Amino acid sequence: MDDAEKQKNYELAERLLAEQNFAAAVIAGAVATAIAVFAYVIVVARWPIAYGFAAAGLGIIIGLAMQFVGRGIAPRFSVVATAYTLIGCVVGNLIVGAGMSGVHFVYWFVAVFAAVFFARRALSRADRLALGLLALRD
Repeated sequence: MDDAEKQKNYELAERLLAEQNFAAAVIAGAVATAIAVFAYVIVVARWPIAYGFAAAGLGIIIGLAMQFVGRGIAPRFSVVATAYTLIGCVVGNLIVGAGMSGVHFVYWFVAVFAAVFFARRALSRADRLALGLLALRD
């Protein structure tokens, strides 16, 4: 890899890092949590057997909102999405009166996995290479 190509990769990595907006992602995640909890309560109250789908949907909504608004690639986006998802699941259970059984924790795990997966934007191979080269440079 010559110097011009390395410089192009450094610029790409710096652009990707500059596009991140953590504050906006936190706000979007909070709003998405409120909306997702509302939907969660409606679905679980109406169809109690749909608890797992509602929990996974909660995580997906939170993760996608944070990804779309925050355009994050740092792990802190996933950490915040995890916190919001757990808060959403607990609040939803308290409102519905579903309690806290072992099955609920399994669904929460699925919800957290979905939130973590969707909270950070997907990177192409070239994007990952550029970020790796930038990390090696520093």
